[in-house]
Amino acid sequence: MAELALEPMTIKPRVVLVHGIHAREGTSNVRKLVPYFEAQGFEVLVFEYGYVGVIDARFRNPGIARRLAEVVRPDDHLVCHSNGATVAWIAMHKLGMRCLKVSLIAPALDDDKVMERATWTDVYYNRCDHVVWFARLLWHHAWGSMGRDGCTNADGIRMGMCNIDVVNHAGLPKICGHLEYFEPYILPRLGPWLVKRHLERA
Repeated sequence: MAELALEPMTIKPRVVLVHGIHAREGTSNVRKLVPYFEAQGFEVLVFEYGYVGVIDARFRNPGIARRLAEVVRPDDHLVCHSNGATVAWIAMHKLGMRCLKVSLIAPALDDDKVMERATWTDVYYNRCDHVVWFARLLWHHAWGSMGRDGCTNADGIRMGMCNIDVVNHAGLPKICGHLEYFEPYILPRLGPWLVKRHLERA
């Protein structure tokens, strides 16, 4: 009896997208990245935590981080916008969450914070992001100006935190502000470039 040849199973890489504040269920900006990742063979999970305001985030972020830590696997990729970066940092720093590769887009996170349990982290920042600059004024909170200033922690940079200045990067359109990353005149160039970064380091 002839043996059946079994084809090896291929497991898709998975990326988890985490949005920022002021995003209602199903309407977050990070959803616009879904087709770019799917086109390159990724399974995509959009992690939703509902509408959160500035005051709410301070108190709700720890609980949101616990939920995120429960779904992210050590072999996942992670893309976070704004407050999503803070949620992911809490999940890593305080709850031990691990993942492979991280992209932080306009992170509302202190500029000295490090995603220490990821293999590498790209930080997309620009000096026009005044939203996160004001966020740094909140005391006793992980919010800060990384989305404006990049990661300023020298140890973090040695550990794989890579700053990408989107105002002065030859491979990207000039991006200025906190939300411009997701505009229709930006995303067709930024989306494929961002996905390529995750594939290059796979």
